[in-house]
Parts: sequence; C-alpha cells; structure tokens
Amino acid sequence: MKKVLINYTSNQKQGYIAGGLFNEADVKQRLYEGEQLKNTDIEFYNPIEAPCNDKSKLPTADDIFTMDTEKILKSDVIVADISTKDEGVMAELGIAWACNYIHQLAEEGYTLEDILKYIPKKEIKAHLSDIRKTTSNQYENNYIPWGFNQYVIGMIENNDGKIYDSFNKVIEDISNNK
Repeated sequence: MKKVLINYTSNQKQGYIAGGLFNEADVKQRLYEGEQLKNTDIEFYNPIEAPCNDKSKLPTADDIFTMDTEKILKSDVIVADISTKDEGVMAELGIAWACNYIHQLAEEGYTLEDILKYIPKKEIKAHLSDIRKTTSNQYENNYIPWGFNQYVIGMIENNDGKIYDSFNKVIEDISNNK
C-alpha cells in the first residue's frame, strides 16, 4: 500500500474534477470540464488525464486511490458530477466532507487531541459477495461481468480495511478478534 502524501504545497489554488470515467460520454464530459476550468485562476487536476487512470497500463486500485486522494486532499475546490451516482465520486465527496468537518471542529476550538479522542479511528470491514467474481477471468470483451470501482476498493484497503466475500465472513472475523 502506498502512503497518501500531503507534504507539498502550491501558491496557486488547487481543484479536483470528480466524475464518472467509465464510458465515452463520461470521458468527453470530463475532458470538456477540464478545458472549461482552465479559464479560471484555479489549477485543476483532472483524473481522466492522469497516468494513474490510464487503463492501458493496468493501474492497481492502490495506484488510483493514492494519486487521486492526494489531489483531493490538496484541493481547495471540488467540482463533482453526481448525476451518474458513481460510487467513486461519492467516496471522493466523503473524503472532502471529512476534511471540512475536521476544519470545522478546529475552528470551534477543538484540539487535535480532542478530535482524536472523540472521533475514533475506524476499522473497516466491507463485504463484496458477487457471484460473478469467481469466473470473471474466463470471459472476454463485452462478456466480462461488470467490476467494482477501483477508487473505492483502494480507499478501503488504504485504511487497512478488509474486503470479505460475504457478510458471514465479516461476522466470523469480528467474532474471532474479540
């Protein structure tokens, strides 16, 4: 797992373009948004143009999550297309919300010690019980069963979360780790 880096700064305001990237219409819209946003005083990161999202290079979930999250964390502005209900966009917005909430608590006078005390670190246990997983490698072209958003998978794994094949496996793990 790569570590998400936040130890760099820029004098220019930073932005992030969040939106689905899974079909031709999504790609054209993201490229259009990127072109239009170049006319602002904000330097926008557009995931569709990032090397970590070049599918011909077979990026891992960790590659995608790490690079995109670094850019989300450093952004002052998030422009999000929520019309397609893309789960990666929803995860990106969740990260932005958590950042803003931490800022809100600090502005209210909470110390880092308070925040860490009252908001515990989360143990993430997700389950992904899809019968298509076991045979998906036997299909080709348009017959490959649909997959899962790699940004979300990367986010779960980056937080030392685990993804189980069923809810029963989650219960089993929780029961064994009492």
